[in-house]
Parts: sequence; C-alpha cells; structure tokens
Amino acid sequence: MSPRTRTTTAVDALTEALRERIVARAEDLRASGRTLDLGDVDELADRMVAALPTVHPLDQPLGPFYDTSGLVAWLGISRQALFDRVRRGTVLACRTADGHLVYPSLQFGRNGAVRPGVVEAVGAFTRRGVDGWSVGAWLTTPTDVFEGHSAIDYLVVHRSSPTAVRRVAEAAASDAATWAA
Repeated sequence: MSPRTRTTTAVDALTEALRERIVARAEDLRASGRTLDLGDVDELADRMVAALPTVHPLDQPLGPFYDTSGLVAWLGISRQALFDRVRRGTVLACRTADGHLVYPSLQFGRNGAVRPGVVEAVGAFTRRGVDGWSVGAWLTTPTDVFEGHSAIDYLVVHRSSPTAVRRVAEAAASDAATWAA
C-alpha cells in the first residue's frame, strides 16, 4: 500500500468516524427535543483541522510542528496555560526567526501528553536557559549514549520504560549542566 493510499484510507476512516459521531449526537439531541446547531461549518472544519500538525519548512528533523493555535485547540487549553507549560519546561517550544512559537509534534503522545522522558529532558534544559532548537537537536541527534539512537528513538524503542526514561533524564541533566545559557 502506498503512503498516499494509506493517507486516503486514514482520512476516509476519520471522515466516517466523525460522520457517525455527529449523527449520533444529533439523534441524542433530537430525542431530548433539541437540535444540533453546527454554526458555520467551514469555521468548525477549520477548528477541527487545527488539531492536526502543519507542514513547516523546518520539519526536518524536528517536525512536523504544531503552531500555538493548533496546539491550544488540540489540547483544549488556553494560550496562557500552554505558555505556562513552556515556561515551566514541560512542553518544548521553538521560536522562529519571526518570533512565533512552534511545537515539535514528536514530543506528544496520541493523547496530547508530553512523552515520558521528553518532559524530563525538556525541563532539565529549560532550567538552564537552553533554547528550544538546541533542546530539539539534543532530542533528535543519534548518540552512543543511547546505543546509536536519538533520545526520542531510544524512548520509542524501549517503550518509555522507567529505565529508558531515567537514562534520558540523567543524560539530559548531565548535558544541560555543561551547557551555558
């Protein structure tokens, strides 16, 4: 199956799943004497698509990225809550040349939580004042420390086991201690 066919199949499956859920919601509302008002359908579709990562010229090796509005929509939090997570070092953000923040999608699991091990690494570097691009490079650069894998790949290979998370966290803390802010 080609990548295009897989994508089309996934989009079709998502479209069908959304259709089923919307119809079920409309029926539930109708049963209680109410109607489903979707408002501006194009606006609703735009908000739904905002939860998907976007294409960005800097996608390799960190991307794809979420932008702030897309990540806020996906996580269902306020901009202020997201910026607080960035400030505390629990979400990795990279500032573009034009001042916008982008968020590498590789840090998130399917449920929107930052992957175990990544949050500890991001926190270690953030506390030292290391910029997001440098942290992203650290997370994605293969090294002997992780058996020839990057920190991200090492966590994936080891299914974010407590041992793998601890190893990544310790390596991040050690490296962050030697990096100047």
